Amino acid sequence: MAVPLDVVVAGAGPAGLSAAAACAAAGLSTALVAPAVRPWPATYCLWADELDAAAGPLGLDPAAARTTMAARYSPTVVRTASGGERELTRGYARLRNDAVHAALLDRFTAAGGRLVTGRVRGLLDDDGGEVAVLADGTRLAARTVLDARGGGPATAQQRAWGEVVAGPVPDLVPPDGALFMDWTALAAPGAPPAFLYGLPLDDGTVLLEATSLAARPPLPLADLRERLAALLTAHGLRPAGGAERVAIPLDAAPRPAGPGTPLGAAAGLVHPATGYSVAASLRLGPRVAAALAAGRDPRPVVRAARPRATAALLGLGLEVLLPMDAAATDAFFGAFFTLPEQEWAPYLDGGSPPSAVAGTMARVFGALSPAQRARLLRGVAGGTAARLVAGLRRARAAASGR
Repeated sequence: MAVPLDVVVAGAGPAGLSAAAACAAAGLSTALVAPAVRPWPATYCLWADELDAAAGPLGLDPAAARTTMAARYSPTVVRTASGGERELTRGYARLRNDAVHAALLDRFTAAGGRLVTGRVRGLLDDDGGEVAVLADGTRLAARTVLDARGGGPATAQQRAWGEVVAGPVPDLVPPDGALFMDWTALAAPGAPPAFLYGLPLDDGTVLLEATSLAARPPLPLADLRERLAALLTAHGLRPAGGAERVAIPLDAAPRPAGPGTPLGAAAGLVHPATGYSVAASLRLGPRVAAALAAGRDPRPVVRAARPRATAALLGLGLEVLLPMDAAATDAFFGAFFTLPEQEWAPYLDGGSPPSAVAGTMARVFGALSPAQRARLLRGVAGGTAARLVAGLRRARAAASGR
């Protein structure tokens, strides 16, 4: 079979559209396949410095990325019962999806990219190339198919129920700032751990979300909805429309080896202990495009986006979080954010070297009180506890040069 295209991209989320735009701009004949290509409905946030670093490679105007393409928040606040309120020095940002989507789509089409309306239901190897098979039977052959159709099933999820309310609400969300985590606002005796997350929106309203960071099985959305409703009532707030429901798989495995190169959640780039993935997806697209334009296999580039040892440590971090009750979770994040930014930031970046991730884990463990450390280890299953202790010992030895 002839190979009329260089690249077919399956899926038009942030991972797919950014990769498609970068491939087309690199001079590769590129088709983007999705049921619809429209601005993403989800709320996507990342650290402001991550957006600044991604803007240039994505072909976005850096000035626009700082203004029209994102809302930036200062201060960014964390509240815990154990550590009180802390203002983070690292800036936080929310993508303005319509602006980012339009800029990437314009770059894609201006470079000659081809939009195909449809749904990819399968991938095939064929005569040295790859084929995307659409639900209607259409076959698109290319040198490479990039698979950005999302992640697979998972046993652990992050879930959130969000409501938009009239703003401002300074007793909950700092004016012009972001509420990153408040582990005190939704606390209730015997209730599973959940935190309040809050962001001012462009129209003067405020998004408030009751969030279960990680649970296996996932916490029912109805539980989070009820807890948020009780909080709104206590503060005299009423929903203004626009409820948001979030369910992020945290322990989904990357797609198995086969035809196609996975991107984004399909490549296992969802951070298993935080649920974040958009920054990793945006910065990966240009790297994959550069490899393809140079005639290289893009799979090693995707694997390098999350080193195997880093993935193992972050997966261990998820297993540590899952059995914690509300008090232990509060103490954990109270300790986590006592660290200087340069010590906690590597853990939140799934592309960090494993030594940096292990170093953060060791420092957080050391920042807990002896009673909290013992409680954490008691709550973790035996095999996971042993791996945690061994990992912390290796991190300490590395930090001391032994």
